[in-house]
Amino acid sequence: MKQKEFKKPDEESKNEKKTKLQQDVKEEIKKEIEQDLEKEINQYKEEIELLRKELEHYKKLEEDYLDKLKRIHADYDNYRKRVLRDQIDTIARANKDLLEKLLPVIDSFDQALTIGEDLKSSDDEFLKGVKMIYQKLMDILAKEGVSVIDPKGKEFNPHECEVAITENVDDVAEGTVLEVLRKGYKLNDFLIRPAVVKVCKK
Repeated sequence: MKQKEFKKPDEESKNEKKTKLQQDVKEEIKKEIEQDLEKEINQYKEEIELLRKELEHYKKLEEDYLDKLKRIHADYDNYRKRVLRDQIDTIARANKDLLEKLLPVIDSFDQALTIGEDLKSSDDEFLKGVKMIYQKLMDILAKEGVSVIDPKGKEFNPHECEVAITENVDDVAEGTVLEVLRKGYKLNDFLIRPAVVKVCKK
């Protein structure tokens, strides 16, 4: 039979103290590790917060720059359109001024052709030549956007015509243009000169 080993009370106490000391050391190390981890986590949190603020700052900067860029682009686009419109208006005004100076010449042509047809026969070579020159001139003007206002037989339009004479005609509706006394002209949508007309008035 084996004899039971009995430890001395002093030895038991020493072992307990040793075990307790080991546990205390472990607890202390654990606490230190936890504290270090907490510090590190707090540092990372601060860094993340700083980075987040920095990111928000740069996002705001990016939005500001993008907004400025859009405004500059819109301003440039408006400027380009305005310059183009001004150029078109300048050309149109220059053409309008030139056409206004040419109108008396065209009127003289019309009168000369009317008189020539009354005086000469339609086979007259000179008259044919003048008609050809006149037609060439009108073709060039038509290519440049010039159109003759010819309201004869149509309803009177105050935006394109001026009434010089009125006449009561039985078979014609009131307000109908009976005769064009002087031709009117338009340059695209610009009215250069209104047509002077005779209108039926009951």
